[in-house]
Amino acid sequence: MAIFGEKFYKMLNELKPWQQSLFALTLAHRQSPNFLLFAEVTEDHEAKKDFQNILNTMWEFHTDKENHINLENLLETLEKHIPDIDDDSPYGAYPALDACISLSQSINAIVNHFGEEAEHASSASICTVAKYLEFTEDAVYEDEELYDKQLIVEEMDYQINLLDRISKATRSPEFTNALRKECEELGCSNIGICID
Repeated sequence: MAIFGEKFYKMLNELKPWQQSLFALTLAHRQSPNFLLFAEVTEDHEAKKDFQNILNTMWEFHTDKENHINLENLLETLEKHIPDIDDDSPYGAYPALDACISLSQSINAIVNHFGEEAEHASSASICTVAKYLEFTEDAVYEDEELYDKQLIVEEMDYQINLLDRISKATRSPEFTNALRKECEELGCSNIGICID
């Protein structure tokens, strides 16, 4: 879903690996209630715990330059919990999958950097919102129609602001901690799911 336009994606793909990872991580954190609720509903307590641990560990990775975190192990653990989607999947599996995509892209931006990890996370996050609108409104929308939807506008504004901040940032624990604190204070996901 190329809803932002070429300039946005060009800027995303020009970010350094740590910036792409941090962009994806911030989106994953914002999407995390979507995954955590799905894990709760499906009573997958291990998935819930592991997802939260991976999220926290990635924030730690970005805060401490001297860390010895094994990112490949994190990726393997996350992959065990990515929902399998088929025609019979409940709706909640889709936003949960998108949250996993964003979190995996945060890790991949460092481990297997191809330069499009932030773009993949961006697409996963906006797709969550588009699919949510189609599900709740029982409709199918073209990209142009989505521009009129408040939730899409909010998602676009959030990502554009995040890209602007990360592209201008110097790598520092202070900047990372500020982003993390903002994510934690949001409390609700990009589709309004809140987890205590």
